Amino acid sequence: MKNCWIIIGLSLAFGSPAGAVLNLEPTPIQTELAIELQTPTLGVSGSSMPTSLAQRDRDDWGVKQAHPDRKSVSRAVLYSALLPGLGEYYVGNRKKARYFFAAEALSWLGYLSYHTYGTWKEDDYINFARERAGAELEDKDDLFRDWVGFYDDIDHFNEQGRVQDRDRPYLIDNESNHWRWRDPADKAAYRELKNGSREAFRRRDYTIGLMILNRIVSVIDAVRDARQTRKLFGATPAADDQRRFGYRLDIDPLSIDRQVQVSLFARF
Repeated sequence: MKNCWIIIGLSLAFGSPAGAVLNLEPTPIQTELAIELQTPTLGVSGSSMPTSLAQRDRDDWGVKQAHPDRKSVSRAVLYSALLPGLGEYYVGNRKKARYFFAAEALSWLGYLSYHTYGTWKEDDYINFARERAGAELEDKDDLFRDWVGFYDDIDHFNEQGRVQDRDRPYLIDNESNHWRWRDPADKAAYRELKNGSREAFRRRDYTIGLMILNRIVSVIDAVRDARQTRKLFGATPAADDQRRFGYRLDIDPLSIDRQVQVSLFARF
C-alpha cells in the first residue's frame, strides 16, 4: 500500500506514465497580469508602471518633447509683423485671422487707389500749367509749384513776393523759371488740380499708418493667444518671451513730413 502511494505521487510530479495530461486553469490574478504585460504603456517602454502626466511629454531618454499645440511667441510676433493675421492663423485662430487679412487688403487697396489718383492729378496740373502758363514743372519742387499757383507770373513774384520775404531767391526769367497766367480762372483751376493731387497723396500716407497700426494690433493679439497656449500645456515662458514690448503711436495730420509715426521699444 505504501508503494502505491509513492507511485501516485511520482505520477503527479513528473507526468503520468500512461500519457494522462493534467490541465490547470489560470487564476484571475494571473489573467490580469498577462493583460497588463501585453498592453503598451505611456511611460518608458517595457515598464508596466502607470505614467504620470508630466512623463507623457518626455521621450525614452527623459528629454522633454515639444507639444504640437504649444505655439512659439516669437514666431507668432514675426508672422504678424510680416502679415497681420498670419500670427493668429499660426496660433489657430483662423476666424480672427480673416479680419486682419481683410484689413490689410483694404489698406493696400486704399494705398494704390490714392496713389494712382494723386499721380493722375499731378500729371493733369503739370500739363495744364504748361499749356496755360508756359511753366515747366517736371523737375520742380513743391515750393516752386506753389509759387506758380499763387503769383500771376515771374515778374509778380520778383516784385511783390520778395518784398514780403527778402530771403526768397530772385528768379531769372528763363525757360526753366518762366510762367505767366493769361486768365485768373486758369490759375484757380491749376490750384484746384494741385490741391486735389496733394490731398490724395496725404490720404495715401494715412493708409500707411493704418497698415502699421494693423500690424501692431495683430502682434499684440498673437502674443496673447500664443501665451495662452503655452499656459494651457504647462510651458514656462522663455527668457525672450518674458520681455515686455511697447509702442507709441503719434498722429499729426498737420505735419508735412510725418503724419503718422510709430515708435517701438522693449523693457528688459
